[in-house]
Amino acid sequence: MLRDIQVEIDNTEAGQKRLEAALQLSTKFKGTHLIAVHPLRTPEAILYGAPHGVTGYFPEEVIEQQRKNIKDQAVALRKSFEEKAKETDISHEWREHEGQEVDIISFYARFTDLTIVSQVKGKFADELETSGSLLMESSLPILAVPSKKLPKDITKNILIAWDGSAEASRAVRGGLPLLKAANKVILLSVGLPEEGNISQDDISAHLGRHDIQIETRIVESPFPEDVILKTAKEEDVGLIVAGAWGHSRIREMIFGGVTKSLFSNQEFPVLLSH
Repeated sequence: MLRDIQVEIDNTEAGQKRLEAALQLSTKFKGTHLIAVHPLRTPEAILYGAPHGVTGYFPEEVIEQQRKNIKDQAVALRKSFEEKAKETDISHEWREHEGQEVDIISFYARFTDLTIVSQVKGKFADELETSGSLLMESSLPILAVPSKKLPKDITKNILIAWDGSAEASRAVRGGLPLLKAANKVILLSVGLPEEGNISQDDISAHLGRHDIQIETRIVESPFPEDVILKTAKEEDVGLIVAGAWGHSRIREMIFGGVTKSLFSNQEFPVLLSH
C-alpha cells in the first residue's frame, strides 16, 4: 500500500510538476498522507562547504534581507500548497528545514513510501544534483518526473524495464502499489538477463501472485534505452519502472547509459531504485 509520499516544494516550474504528480497519486490512492518538504536556502545553506568566513564578504544587512526573502517565500509556498491539498481533500503536512537539499530529502525518504523528485537535464553537472545523489543515498524508490509536462494518469499503463538485476528487483518491489493500479503492465527486456540474474518467468510469477497481470516482451538491441523509450511512446505509458546504476555510476555519468537516459528523458515519469 502507498501510505505516504514526500515531495520537495519550491517556486520553480519543475517544483510545480512534482507537486502535481504528488497530488495526482495522493488522490488516486485513498488514505495516502502527503509530506511537503521545503529546504530553506539560507545564505549559510547555500555557502555550505565554502571557505571559513566567506560570509564576511557580504554586508550583514544583505544576508539578513536574504534570510527574510527566504522566509517570506516559504510562507507563500506553504499557503499555496495547503490550499491545493485541501482542494483535493488529502491528508497533508508541511515541513521546512535549513540545510542541504540532499540531506533533508534523504532523511524523509527513510520513512516515506515514495519520494518525488525532478528529472535531470542530462548534463554531467546535473548528475551531481539532488536527484542523482538521492538515489545513491537510499535504495528506496524515487519517482523522477519531467519538469514541464505530466501524463494525465501516471499509473494507467506501466512499463517495467527488466534486466533481472537486484536494482530492477528493488524498483519493482517499491512500485508494487503503482503496478497494482495499472490497466496494463508491460515487462520489457532488451536481450536476455545475464546469467545469475532473475528471469522474466520468475518475476512474472511473483507479480502474478500479487494479482498483477503482465505482458512480456524481449527485444534484441544494442541500445536498450532507445527500445525502452520507443516502447513507452508506442504503448502510451505513464510510468517506467527501472533499476538505477547497475553499472558504475561514474561510468554512466561520463559515457552515458540506461539510467542516465531514463533519468533525463523529460517525457515519462520513471520510478527508480538503486
